Parts: sequence; C-alpha cells; structure tokens
Amino acid sequence: MAATQKLVKDIIDSKTGETASKRWKGAKNSETAAKVALMKLKMHADGDKSLPQTERIYFQVFLPKGSKEKSKPMFFCHRWSIGKAIDFAASLARLKNDNNKFTAKKLRLCHITSGEAL
Repeated sequence: MAATQKLVKDIIDSKTGETASKRWKGAKNSETAAKVALMKLKMHADGDKSLPQTERIYFQVFLPKGSKEKSKPMFFCHRWSIGKAIDFAASLARLKNDNNKFTAKKLRLCHITSGEAL
C-alpha cells in the first residue's frame, strides 16, 4: 500500500513539472497559430488581383448585421484612402453603399475591440 502511494505521488510530482514546460510551448504555439491564421487569411482574401503583393494590406472585414456573411477576408492597396477601401469592400461584399447621399446610413470602418470609427 505504501509503495502504491509513493508511486502515485511520484507520478503527480512528475506531472506538475511538465506544466511549467508546457507554458513555454504555449507561447510558441500561439505565435505559430497567429502565423497560420495570417496564412489562411491571405489564402482566402478577396481583392484587386492586379495589385502587387508588396502593396497589399490584409483585413478580416466584419460586415453589417443584415448581410449574408458575418465576415470576409479582404485585401486593399496600402496607398488607398479610407473612402476608397470602404467603397471597394462594399462592392466585394455586394452591400448597398449610399455614402455619397447626405441622409442615408453610411458604411464606416471601425476598430473591432473599441468600436471607434477610423
């Protein structure tokens, strides 16, 4: 009985030593996961195919509530203005864009966590 308890205690002690090393691996895993997510975003992104790779900037665009899709990966030229990016995103997502009308609801780019308009 005492030998079994000693064996169980040794197993538990060896498991607690592994959790410290797993924390370090977790940081590497999250870094790798971020790289994989970026690769998937770039692979599925829609945009102007004539843009060179060096001028592209990639975003996960979250669409308004009334649209069919919740979000869509897109890329834009890093030299475009915010207005041109909004117009291009609206055309890709097939959204009604009345930003040129004074009384209509306007499409805006917002930060996902803070909700601030850009």
